[in-house]
Amino acid sequence: MKKKIIVSILLIVLSIGIGYQFLDLDIVNKVTAEDLRLKGKTIILDPGHGGMDQGTKGKKQGTIEKDLNLTVAKNIKKELEERTDAKVILTRDTDTSVLPELNQKKELQARADMVKKESADIYVSIHHDAYEDPNVEGITTHYTAFRSDDKKLAKLVQKAIFDQKIDSRDRGVKDSDYLVLRENTVPAILIELGFTSNESDEVRMNSKEFQDKAKKGIADGIIDFLSRK
Repeated sequence: MKKKIIVSILLIVLSIGIGYQFLDLDIVNKVTAEDLRLKGKTIILDPGHGGMDQGTKGKKQGTIEKDLNLTVAKNIKKELEERTDAKVILTRDTDTSVLPELNQKKELQARADMVKKESADIYVSIHHDAYEDPNVEGITTHYTAFRSDDKKLAKLVQKAIFDQKIDSRDRGVKDSDYLVLRENTVPAILIELGFTSNESDEVRMNSKEFQDKAKKGIADGIIDFLSRK
């Protein structure tokens, strides 16, 4: 009798274990299937500034925006390539501008034009802001009201960033008239990941923890948006 009880208990435990294995496998398969929906999609990541155009400069640590933009964009590219089959393209992968001549309007237009050249599905520009008031801080995602999908993308990415419990103020999404957004032909956003003019923001944005949460959140938002298309 005791043997039968022991055998029965072992069978129950074994069944539960197998059930959990299948449950875990099912979850993994769902995540994989979701991410693989991006197969055939092309994502443009635009690290703002570059070359002679350094962007903003931090007062506390002397952070150069163009360098930080590139670091963050490369992190996001790696995250997306590890998790999806999407093609991810950087407008620049070194400390250079897209065009050889120093003409800001033409430079920005060239970055927006890469969407057409690469038949991209989405455009995401990475920046770090600055303001005359050093107390202003936080993360903002900009979009243009010309396309309804832009606001949807902006909201998804902004939410996904703060779902990471990132240490920053949520400044929300904002309708803005940036050339790289206005002249684009696909859903496009510009993310300002903090203010180099704010000492606390500058320290945060240079930390590995902040950068890891930023790349994960931005990638999550992009995947969520493109998986719905």
